[in-house]
Amino acid sequence: MIVYYYRLNYNNIMKIKKTYKLRIYPKPSQKELIEKTLGCVRQVYNDFLAMCIEKHAENPNFKINKYDLIKMLPEYKETFPYLKEVDSIALQQAIIHLHTAYTNFFRHNADFPKFKKKKNDYGYTTMNINSSVRLNGNEIQIPKLGKIKCVNSFHIPEDFSFTTVSVVKCGRAYFVCLNGEEENTFAEDIKKALDPNNSIGLDFSMSSLFIDSNGNKSEMPRFYENALEKLAKLSRNASRCKKGSKNSIKAYEKLRKLQQHIANQKKDYLHKLSYKLANQYDYVFVEDLDIKSMQSKDNDVKFGKALSDRCYSMFLNFLNYKLEWRGNKLIKINRYFPSSKTCSNCGYKNDNLTLSTREWICPNCETHHNRDINAAINIKKEGLRLLALN
Repeated sequence: MIVYYYRLNYNNIMKIKKTYKLRIYPKPSQKELIEKTLGCVRQVYNDFLAMCIEKHAENPNFKINKYDLIKMLPEYKETFPYLKEVDSIALQQAIIHLHTAYTNFFRHNADFPKFKKKKNDYGYTTMNINSSVRLNGNEIQIPKLGKIKCVNSFHIPEDFSFTTVSVVKCGRAYFVCLNGEEENTFAEDIKKALDPNNSIGLDFSMSSLFIDSNGNKSEMPRFYENALEKLAKLSRNASRCKKGSKNSIKAYEKLRKLQQHIANQKKDYLHKLSYKLANQYDYVFVEDLDIKSMQSKDNDVKFGKALSDRCYSMFLNFLNYKLEWRGNKLIKINRYFPSSKTCSNCGYKNDNLTLSTREWICPNCETHHNRDINAAINIKKEGLRLLALN
């Protein structure tokens, strides 16, 4: 199995950042070493995080320096000799990830880093130094692990060069992620002139993800809601098992497997949908919604699990980089723009419109409106207006 993730390299539009995710099938001895490496990475991350918290408590002006922390690693290994058995670069990368998470918190870009738990699925990162990681057909060679059987279903371009490699555990399955760059196959399309007429407006919809300005619905399946009964049953079974027992481990593995299956279903649908829109339109206009606030318990309107099941932020993220990859644009309009209350025909603003009103007739021009379609048309008009100003 292979999964693609795309990002545009802003320093060079002819290059695209990409990650190839391959399923690997390690031998028992290799599995043991992977688990040992994950445990060592978890220990280094947690101990150094605890040390940073302690230092900051003693001195509020304490600033974390990743190079100083990495220099402490050899002495730390002497205290725990078993750390020398695993990939040293993986331990260094754990410290670098801690530094990134710690500094992002103080820059108000993320929550405070949490201690890693053994029961959670995660991975470790190593570097491809002097071709230490080599992919040959259905085999991949990774430092310390040696050659591992993998599923390489698609052809990876020869110009793809990767620098970092992540070994990820997901339930009982193991994956390897190759992170690098390759030539942008849409490089010629980036040079083309964009046509404002080839554009579309999207209005977020709780029932169908979005409705566009042409009146079409996305009709996204409710993957989470459809599996809710099965999730509840597996969750009950897992909670009833004795903590730490073999039955408990098996029950939680079944639960995680279903959760991962639901996540994969969502990503697959959103990737295909965003790919279709990116290929079809030069401009896509959307509202700059505050999804985090909409999910908050303090919000007057309780959207609950239905909003999480829509994965609208993830969809916009996928759509954004796919458009940029082709030289097209995703334009967000102000979240306070009254797209639903404004008549798309005459411009009359209906201040009495409530959230429960799904259809309304304009008092000025007597045009019958579907709330969502009207909002999508207004989003497109506002997006074109902003485009003209620029």
